[in-house]
Amino acid sequence: GALAAPPSRLPRARRKPAAPRARLPAAAMDHFAEMQITKQGHFERGRRMVLTPTVQPVEVQHLEENESRAIVAKLNIKQSANTQRIWEEVKSSARNLRNGSPRDLGLAVWRGVQRHCSVLYWLPAVNLKVLKADLIAGLTVGVMVIPQSMSYASIAGLPYVIGMYSSFTPTLVYSLLGNSRHLAVGPVALVSLLIEVGLRGRLTEEECPAYFDPEQNPLQLEQYALCPDAYAKLAFLTSMAAGLIQLAAGLLNLGFLVSFLGHPVVSGFTSAAAIVIGLSQLKDWLGYPIAKSQFVHVTLYSTFSRIRQTNGVNLGLGIAWYLMLVGMRWVAGKRPRLAFLRPLSPLITCVLGIVIMSTVPALHDEYNVQIVGDIPEGLPPYSGTIRLDKLTRVIAPATSAAVIGFMESIAIGKSLAAKHGYDLPPGQELIALGAANVIGSLFSSYPVTGSFSRSAVNNSTGAMSQLSGFVTSMVMLLTLAFLTFLFYYLPKFALAAIVISSVTSLVAWQDALHLWRVKREDCFLWVFAFVATLFLGVEQGILFSVIASLVIIIHESVRPQISVLWRLPGTEIYRNVKQENRGVFIKNVLILRIGASMYFANVAYIRDQILMHVTDYSKYNEVRYVIVEMTPVISIDSTAIHALEGLLKDLRLRKITLAFATLGNRVEKTMRNAALYEEIGSEWFHPRVHDAVVHCLQHELTVDGPMDFLLPEAGGPRPGRASGPGEDIEAVPLEAEERAAQGKEGPQPGIIGRFLGSGPGQQGRQGTSASSTNSAEEDERWYVAPEADLRDAPPADPQPAVRARYLSVVPASQPMPEPGQGGSRDAARGSRDGARGSRDGPHSPREE
Repeated sequence: GALAAPPSRLPRARRKPAAPRARLPAAAMDHFAEMQITKQGHFERGRRMVLTPTVQPVEVQHLEENESRAIVAKLNIKQSANTQRIWEEVKSSARNLRNGSPRDLGLAVWRGVQRHCSVLYWLPAVNLKVLKADLIAGLTVGVMVIPQSMSYASIAGLPYVIGMYSSFTPTLVYSLLGNSRHLAVGPVALVSLLIEVGLRGRLTEEECPAYFDPEQNPLQLEQYALCPDAYAKLAFLTSMAAGLIQLAAGLLNLGFLVSFLGHPVVSGFTSAAAIVIGLSQLKDWLGYPIAKSQFVHVTLYSTFSRIRQTNGVNLGLGIAWYLMLVGMRWVAGKRPRLAFLRPLSPLITCVLGIVIMSTVPALHDEYNVQIVGDIPEGLPPYSGTIRLDKLTRVIAPATSAAVIGFMESIAIGKSLAAKHGYDLPPGQELIALGAANVIGSLFSSYPVTGSFSRSAVNNSTGAMSQLSGFVTSMVMLLTLAFLTFLFYYLPKFALAAIVISSVTSLVAWQDALHLWRVKREDCFLWVFAFVATLFLGVEQGILFSVIASLVIIIHESVRPQISVLWRLPGTEIYRNVKQENRGVFIKNVLILRIGASMYFANVAYIRDQILMHVTDYSKYNEVRYVIVEMTPVISIDSTAIHALEGLLKDLRLRKITLAFATLGNRVEKTMRNAALYEEIGSEWFHPRVHDAVVHCLQHELTVDGPMDFLLPEAGGPRPGRASGPGEDIEAVPLEAEERAAQGKEGPQPGIIGRFLGSGPGQQGRQGTSASSTNSAEEDERWYVAPEADLRDAPPADPQPAVRARYLSVVPASQPMPEPGQGGSRDAARGSRDGARGSRDGPHSPREE
């Protein structure tokens, strides 16, 4: 067909020359990840595409029916993915492996290795261009991760070198297994905070006796400060547990579980966690110990209670280094030629701090400015025997690290993958991250995940494959092997400045204002997650935030929207009355839409709402039919079936018929299995709302005996009555003599209807709804042909005969046919011929 917009309604727009199409981000791109990457690095903003109407007709191109069916067969769209079919496929694969030759078994194993080892794909594709780009990106991220990994290890309560170990082994493993070409894996601030909070107080008295002895611990230091080796082994065990959880989730395709952490929860939690992380670094600026706590009020009290002990020199240097980092990033954003300052700013400040501390010993000796000191050099050592009997102690922090870590990684990875046009399977990402954490735990690493800042730098410096991650791991390897002595004079205030400058961009207070304007329920979730994380703790904050999200989801699902629909004039479209200002109701027909799937928790509410709408609507328009539009309903359960049976009986007692439109495949199958489909009657199920309306009006016009209501009869035919203004069609039975005069055998149904029109095209194709204005034909009466003529095709215009798919109408100005003059069929045919003549004009060939 041809679709054209009226030229008068088209907005005027200046025509611009055609430009090359830009790749747009995928619709599933994570908003929070995109915002963070935009803050951290150069990220091209997607252009907004605006579709405007066109005056040119659009021809719809259809595929051949056989070709379309072949596509459906290949996509297995009609095949249900149930447990039995999946189990049959598993048994078939196992049977083929058992009965196959060793060569077949080897090929199957090789395919599995290829599926999970991305290096077998990206390594053969490396050329000179890719090698050059990935070397630059890998070196840049490598020099950036050195100071960051040391800073993040201090957040987790681990020695600085553990952070460097965690930037080597897991990064190397992910570059060989991961599918993201731009994701930079390693220590991050948020997961480091989760590890420190989750492992606090987990060591027993046997493992750390000094912590439980007040004489040996008069300052009440934490376990990681008193027993660093035992604490580090517990962190390695946490990494293994987190990796095993991610591996299991990847093999079972459980990546969808992170969907329960919505954007408001993630943004509020991350903002609060960033504040907790920043406050934990103040001790390296102020120069005195501060009690490390996940509760912000405890940290603030400990900070201000000893504020007089502040080391002014240390604080001044820390603030200066922070301003230096912020200034270099600002210059990098304003001056493209100085963009290299963004990734190199942490290293530059660290080198400057090392130079100052090594050349001015008085800063350390007299003013007590703390330095890092000795860092062991060499490859990461083997972690030793990991006792699995301690898993119960670390399962909570491991779970939170696994879930939050995967959520961050998949959000960053999908954002960058959408920008560069490649796919990122969540299941494979879970397996790659899990393997990185498990293997890393064997070589002195704590849990890692994707980094916002380093991934943004990796992307902005032109990384093209996973080779950049491999180069980053090699940079860290060379640093561990030969360059650790250079960090002896590295000042701690410089590392604290790096952490504070990194987490300030995570405080997304603008999201709260945006959510307040968009949806206040989401703003409530953001504030709840933010406040709960600050004052209840990190783990409790995210737990209660997820529970609050589930409560809101359940509340919305148990109270779905029940919309009242009306018809758009001149169309076969039915819309929510709240969405359209212009519309007409169908006389004696109430159309409702259920806005969610029906299950045991919401069926009682749905039933009550439908009956309430029927009662309210009946005050203004008698309801004889209720049509339920079921497009949003994708599934129903047995409780919903019983509720529908009860609704059916309630409506029948009120002499109201229930009809359904646009049922889904699964819903229809469930109704058939429950015999509800047969109880209601297949004729009351229609693919479109308009078809259901037409069927209801046809059923209403049947006056031969009582209406067919399936259960207690709803009463006989309605007698003729005067038509009031605004009525569409009124059924008036013909006298028995008139029906007999039509030459039919036995009594035939026929009616005289009154149609209020307002000109051609205003009543739509069916002629079943009245317009808001009346025309000169307001008092025109119409004869409707007997049932035998209902299948005849009607004319296109509603004047002088109403165009209807199932109804043939005859104007009242044409006299009723006398017996023997051809009956109503000839009358109806003459009416249609007259309609064609009036439509085509006085000189139309059709008139002849």
